Amino acid sequence: MRDDQERFEELGAAVVAVSAESVKAAGSYLDRHPLPFPIVVDADHEMFDAYDVTSRALSLGQRPAVFVIDGDGVVRFDSIGTQQWQIPTNEAVLEVLRGLDAA
Repeated sequence: MRDDQERFEELGAAVVAVSAESVKAAGSYLDRHPLPFPIVVDADHEMFDAYDVTSRALSLGQRPAVFVIDGDGVVRFDSIGTQQWQIPTNEAVLEVLRGLDAA
C-alpha cells in the first residue's frame, strides 16, 4: 500500500495500518520501515478480535488482513489470509475502491 499511497488518496481512501504489537515494537518497525500513512497500535487485540483477525499457529504470527470500510463504517471488502503472500494486490484493492466510487 505504501507504494501506491497516492493512488489510494486519488480515490478518496485513507490507508491505516493496525499493529498487534506494542507501541515500542511498532515504533521500532517504523524506524526501519517508515510508512506514508498512520499506524494504530492494537496491543490488546480489540480491533483484531472484532474483525476476526486473530493469530493462528500456522500463520507464524498475526494473520494478514485488508479491509475496505466505507464512510458509513460498512465493510465493503475483506481479505483475511493465513500467510503474508495472501494479501491482495494493491490493484485488487484499488479496483474495489473504484467500484465503490461508481456505485
